[in-house]
Amino acid sequence: MSTSRRCTSSSSSMMTKEWPDRIVVASRGSQLAMRQTEILGDLLRAADPELQVDVLTVSTKGDKDKSIPFSAIGAKGIFTTEVSAEVLAGNADVALHSAKDLTAELGPGTALICIPRRADARDVVVGGEGVSGEERLASLSTGTRVGTSSMRRKVLLTEARPNLEVVEFRGNLDTRLRKVAEGEVDAAVLAAAGIHRLGGVDENQFGPLEPTRWVPSPAQGALAVEALAERTDLAELFERIGSPAAAAEVACERAFSARLEGGCSVPLGCHAQASERGLLVTGMLGSPLTDQVLRDRISGTPAEAESLGVELAEAILAAGGGEILEDIKAEEIQRS
Repeated sequence: MSTSRRCTSSSSSMMTKEWPDRIVVASRGSQLAMRQTEILGDLLRAADPELQVDVLTVSTKGDKDKSIPFSAIGAKGIFTTEVSAEVLAGNADVALHSAKDLTAELGPGTALICIPRRADARDVVVGGEGVSGEERLASLSTGTRVGTSSMRRKVLLTEARPNLEVVEFRGNLDTRLRKVAEGEVDAAVLAAAGIHRLGGVDENQFGPLEPTRWVPSPAQGALAVEALAERTDLAELFERIGSPAAAAEVACERAFSARLEGGCSVPLGCHAQASERGLLVTGMLGSPLTDQVLRDRISGTPAEAESLGVELAEAILAAGGGEILEDIKAEEIQRS
């Protein structure tokens, strides 16, 4: 891996660039993940047109075994651990993740050094008729099969339309879209960001869901760049392509999830929205056993992002969320 440095001249001075001439990005090899590495590469080359960006593709546990439901797998990390390992081994400078797939705590010695501008954080409904996702769900007849791989979406679907048949289905995003097109399911709830990034889907085929009721997964729509904490040489480059607003939103949502110890078996969502007025945050926790859904909101400043996430989680725990988590854990113990 190259660690050489270079100097470039400007009209007024010589500016030393601290980062390498070449950056190796570790990433999953799915079609969507490869598109995300292209997005990162474009951002990096816009910051430094002479930069060489190479990709190291990695197969993760979640990629290798698509038969196990996410709810049965439990903890997060099934799409990130092997990618992060390439950074720890020195085979890549950075790891690129979908931020929602990250565990609450990163591995020893690494840090998130960049959250680029965030894509649409909302869920969308593919299938049905109407402009909004709510209209599309309302258009579905009783017994319609709706696919999802998420416990959160399953609980929210059951709350909104208990007369639909919620079908768990897995696969990369392009696979799930194909399953809808081929009629394996009649509709599906998916992440807007993935559809927009992947492209090739007519916008008339899906509609967005309102995020204060259909609260997205924490950090949904955001990309996260992980590197060794000691790689201070990368700081300036990635600061140029980072979004402070997106970083605050992701920090808040990850703090919420961490306080609730959210894994794939815990139906929770958090949506923080940064604006000139501050940070407005919605959180939800659902029960897969009783279909109860708790929601709450909080507001503050981006500087308070993490504490807002924790405070919101505490409010939901006090409103009955603690009992929901205890029931989920008891069910997991009984199942094991």
